[in-house]
Amino acid sequence: MRLMRVGVVLLAGVPASAPVVLQGQEGVPRVTLAEALAAFAENSPALRIARAEAAEIAGRARQYRSYVNPAFSLLREDLSLSGEDYWETTAGLIQRVEWPGRTVARGVAARHAITGAGARFQADSLQLAYDVREAYVAAWLAEEAERTIGQAAEMIQVVTRAAEQRLEAGDISGYETRRLRLGRIQAEKDEADAELRTRAARRLLASLVLPQGSPQELGPADAIRGVPPAITAGIALDALSRRPDLEAAARELDAARARHRVANLDWVPDPTLSLAYKEHADGFRGATLGVDLPLPIFNRAGGAREEAAARESAATSSLELLRRRAELDLVDASDRYSVARERLEGTGEGIMAEAEVLLSAARAAYDEGEMTLVEFLDATGAFRDARLSALTLRAEAWMAWYNLLRAMGGTGEES
Repeated sequence: MRLMRVGVVLLAGVPASAPVVLQGQEGVPRVTLAEALAAFAENSPALRIARAEAAEIAGRARQYRSYVNPAFSLLREDLSLSGEDYWETTAGLIQRVEWPGRTVARGVAARHAITGAGARFQADSLQLAYDVREAYVAAWLAEEAERTIGQAAEMIQVVTRAAEQRLEAGDISGYETRRLRLGRIQAEKDEADAELRTRAARRLLASLVLPQGSPQELGPADAIRGVPPAITAGIALDALSRRPDLEAAARELDAARARHRVANLDWVPDPTLSLAYKEHADGFRGATLGVDLPLPIFNRAGGAREEAAARESAATSSLELLRRRAELDLVDASDRYSVARERLEGTGEGIMAEAEVLLSAARAAYDEGEMTLVEFLDATGAFRDARLSALTLRAEAWMAWYNLLRAMGGTGEES
């Protein structure tokens, strides 16, 4: 099974023009998991929204740390009195000068906000990529389930036609015939339901990875085989600190603290310096220097400090709450994966083999006349149920593996 490393590297490493190779099969376009992820990175509206939101935060942060622009002034005065003219021209620059501590604090806040935006996008991309993997496995399961149900239904139809002929010859009872007819009706219904589930699963996969206007259904080209890698709960929990959502929350807290420091300095007004050159009509000319320092009498920025303190407190609590939820998420994902993998490894493959043996034995016994039609119907149903159980165990194990990788922050490598 062709797989890719999880994480933002998975998305950022895909060229913007990476084509998705579609392989026609039974009229349905098909794609490998790697190709599905590449198409998702290029076409997903949800991913574009997450990227745009991160860019918006980064742009706002860069603007926050921007230094105020200087102003240029030009003043020309033409005066007259009793026939005498007088003029005066002044050209100068005006610059508000921020205190150094405030400038540094704004730069720190911006840097943490930009880093947090990148981590937030990484967390979003991991969740969205997991959705693609889950949809891929679900589409494979739906197709395999439909194939299994169809195989069982075909066997039932064969024996039902044989039963109709034997009923006319008086070889079987009416009860057996009616029992087979009901089995055939149920099998046809199950087959129709399975087809609908398959089409819905393929439509979901297509909607996640392909651009608008592409084929409405998209099927997996790779089979889901084998058992996912083993991973201990301890290794999984060690990845908690590497989760990008926790990194984003920590950087947002750092940014809130830096903004609080900025607010604490706001009560000291910034001075404004002016440098000008003045020329008079009488020939006097020269430079002028001025300083404008507002007095913090009426506005001491008390509200801004309270707001910044509240934001810092909220960011602190958000990080604590997110850390608790992340730990629960990771423990739950680890437990689910451990159970799913153990079930697959212990019984899943065995059930699949036993189901095939059961069907072969039932065919042989029926051909030899050692099994009645009703018994063959029951054997066919047992084959179908056993194979569906095995397929479900395999799909659940791989979904749990992908979910564990998501909960671990995308660390490690799929195999």
